[in-house]
Amino acid sequence: MITLLATLPFIGLATAGLVREYLFWRGTEPTTPQRCRKITVVIPMRGAYPWTEENLKAITSQRAEAEVEYIFVVDTPDDPAFGVAQKFGRVVVSGGEGKGAALAAGLRQAGGDCVVFADDDIRPGPRWLELMTAPLSTHHSVTTYRWYLGRGLCHKVRLAISNMGFPAMLDKRSRFVWGGSTSFRREFAEKVNLAERLPRYISDDYAVYSALKEVGGSIWFAKGAVAPTPDPQCRPGEAFRWGIRQILMVKWHAPAGWYAGLMIYTLGFLLSVVLPLAGALLSDPSLLAGLALHPINLAKDVIRARGVKRHANIPVKMRDVAATWAVGNFVIPLAVWASVFVKCINWRGRRICQ
Repeated sequence: MITLLATLPFIGLATAGLVREYLFWRGTEPTTPQRCRKITVVIPMRGAYPWTEENLKAITSQRAEAEVEYIFVVDTPDDPAFGVAQKFGRVVVSGGEGKGAALAAGLRQAGGDCVVFADDDIRPGPRWLELMTAPLSTHHSVTTYRWYLGRGLCHKVRLAISNMGFPAMLDKRSRFVWGGSTSFRREFAEKVNLAERLPRYISDDYAVYSALKEVGGSIWFAKGAVAPTPDPQCRPGEAFRWGIRQILMVKWHAPAGWYAGLMIYTLGFLLSVVLPLAGALLSDPSLLAGLALHPINLAKDVIRARGVKRHANIPVKMRDVAATWAVGNFVIPLAVWASVFVKCINWRGRRICQ
């Protein structure tokens, strides 16, 4: 009885999440006329990979009802990314002070009245840029999220940890901006001195987000702009360390959210995995109540995946969704617990400690 009473609040939360997921992804996105006269896309880069050029082709092959310029920012002229980026747009050298400094350098060179920050590891569809900028006629910022594509255990680990951010995106009250694909008007950047802010933050997401909160800015989530992210050379250990890094960003910039996540994932793991396993070993049915969480959470993941497939035209296989859900039951709590003890992270060769 005690286990059942402890599980009921989690079943309620999981069911509420399922309903929110369904309501968010149903229907179609409203069509918004393009008001941007010129769009500047700023892409920070460090290093080049076999798939980088294909990604940049997708980013720069956009259909948008506005003039578009692409600014690529590298640390030094010796960076292998310099030569690759030159094929697709203007290259700016930042001096190697991190991603925030790179974005600030690109922002200072931007000539557009609308600005998009984008990561070089995404491979967006042809409507991405239009969907990322048209809503700026009624919103301060537009954001979306990524969807990892790949095979094997590493892909499942990375997708499971990445998708931890989706629930917050569903509600405008908890929505944040994702630095891999976020847009805003230049007048907003000038008002909040964004170019000066960015180098002071470890995470560019939080630099933009904190500025938006200060001005009471609204954030629109572009479902159709969800960005496919190929991950062809991933290793499980590398993906796990990447996941810890993502969680540490939350811990450093939004500690209240991190503490809440630590509590929720710890209790959820105990109720849905540890106690049912103990109940099966001890033949005690009273410990099995937490198993009710699994079909609810799996259904939520299926609804999200179908929504991403329908809105963003991303090839999503349901067997991959089920495998990712299964892996996530273990890897997400482990990554959250690891973030308690890890103090430093590495981002493309740069060591960052807090």
